[in-house]
Amino acid sequence: MTAPRRIRPALEALVARVEAEVRLRDTADRRLPAERQLAETLGVPRRALRDALAVLADHGGIARQVGRGTYVVGSGRDAGPSTDLVETSPVEVMAVRLAVEPELMPLAVAAARPADLDRVEACLSRGGIAESHEEFELWDASLHQALAAATHNRLAVALLTMVNAARDQPYWGSLKRRGFSPARRAIGHREHADVVQAVRNRDGRRAEELMRLHLTRVSARLFGPRVEPD
Repeated sequence: MTAPRRIRPALEALVARVEAEVRLRDTADRRLPAERQLAETLGVPRRALRDALAVLADHGGIARQVGRGTYVVGSGRDAGPSTDLVETSPVEVMAVRLAVEPELMPLAVAAARPADLDRVEACLSRGGIAESHEEFELWDASLHQALAAATHNRLAVALLTMVNAARDQPYWGSLKRRGFSPARRAIGHREHADVVQAVRNRDGRRAEELMRLHLTRVSARLFGPRVEPD
């Protein structure tokens, strides 16, 4: 049996992004999109995507079936701790995001490489032109995942992958739709753009402040004005 290949941090981050993309797509049979489509969605070269898919295949995370496509068949490289996302509430998810994501911004500022920043910008751009609630949600989650990936910290990537999986649970549906409108989408996009600009400027403190402000305002839009800062 061939030993699993050793992988670079950048490839590790891309593998996590592919796993996150699978969770973001509500496909009952866990089938991955076509390679070209997935590469365009993630904003990465097809060769890099093939390397990431090969890693997942090595570790039993996916299976390739001739004539049928590629399917997710396992939990990826490491199963990690067991989590019951069904019992996780939106309030719990936002509490974790507020506690964790702002603190990741200085790490992203310190560790991000040009390719990481390009991926972040691509997610920001796609979110800015999203026409539907579902499309905006996809690119919103992808942007936050890409920012975590820019830290090159595997624990941070895994944690944000779990958060994004929780965000895709059915109980979020009406809550997110209730807080969504073209005007609010535009506000969210501007807040994202401010965070991304601070990261690109290598201003860790500012990026942290802006991410905390963004998530606080997201909580306010979801749950009410009680968490809106002065």
